[in-house]
Amino acid sequence: MRKALSIGLSLCMAATLAGCSTGAKTETTAQTTAATEAETKAQETQAEGTTAGETTADEGAGENALDSYVYDGEPIEIHLGDINSQFPLNLAYNLGYLEEEFEGSNVTFTMDYFQNGPAISEAFASGDLDFAEFGEQAAIAGISAEYGYKIIGRNCDTETMYPLVVNKDITDAQGLKGAKIAVSVGTSAHYLLLTYLESLGLTENDIELVNTNDTVTLLASGEVQGAADQLAKFNSMIETGDVHVLADGTASGTCQISAFLGRTEFCEKYPEITAKVLRTVQRVDDWMAESEANQKEAFSTLAGITQREESWFSTMYGGSNFGVNLTEQDLRVLGEVLEFMKANDLLSNPDIELDDILELKYLEIAGYR
Repeated sequence: MRKALSIGLSLCMAATLAGCSTGAKTETTAQTTAATEAETKAQETQAEGTTAGETTADEGAGENALDSYVYDGEPIEIHLGDINSQFPLNLAYNLGYLEEEFEGSNVTFTMDYFQNGPAISEAFASGDLDFAEFGEQAAIAGISAEYGYKIIGRNCDTETMYPLVVNKDITDAQGLKGAKIAVSVGTSAHYLLLTYLESLGLTENDIELVNTNDTVTLLASGEVQGAADQLAKFNSMIETGDVHVLADGTASGTCQISAFLGRTEFCEKYPEITAKVLRTVQRVDDWMAESEANQKEAFSTLAGITQREESWFSTMYGGSNFGVNLTEQDLRVLGEVLEFMKANDLLSNPDIELDDILELKYLEIAGYR
């Protein structure tokens, strides 16, 4: 029987990459001890001469035992999930990479499309979904509510997806003081906004925060002087010169993480299959990283699959840091986001720690850690 989503979780994952809204003001909290330990482990275990998160499929595979692994047990139908914005797994399925990776194995794959994070969490909880991708806050909220999955890797991270966009008259931190800034409080955009302010030498007290889901309308009408939200939403206003990006993760050292999730029961039962799925996603990441032409082909393919505009993908993900392995920055940000969510009362279980949301042994089996 499916678990019923709590009201808080439903709000928290109503958008693909966002958490829920709350009026409480918070400050970005220092990373958890678990985050520090995980970061140290990442530094110790990364391949010689290779930064964590930058291992390619060929480098990671090497003499890996997965090269010759074939599953010949009872037939398995593996369910993959997508919400029309998280895509390496989608491409791995639609471009035939998974079929190639699992040639000879007694497995088949099904791609299930969902409207939002809550629907994905319900499918995980009922055992109807094995792997999926969505934003780190939605993932953490679902893990906190015990929906039966963990973060086993990532698709990419991007420092530019949720910038602080301001009108053309604001050009520096001094000009930002006292300005009305629109953001959906309690979301990834809110967390990132706090880090941007810190990088500019400001705090939330230096601005007037306006809690809204309609950031574009308020910014366009002049009711606010800035907004933190998905970059693609402001494309037309940026093109006309009415607004510009004042800050993003390139200055604050923060990023938005597209988390790769695995159903715990499935992963524990089939660790080699799980590792091979991760390796297949890495193949897509490597292919996209090879050239701008490959990225354009990927975004064009995704536009046809998802009915989104190709420009949406190129704006949101162009130049992103693709790869299944979590980088040192990712681990630090996950720790900070977890503390941010605790401070904003966004978790069903406020006692969870970073180790409770991560399971990185499948990356090790795949040869990436």
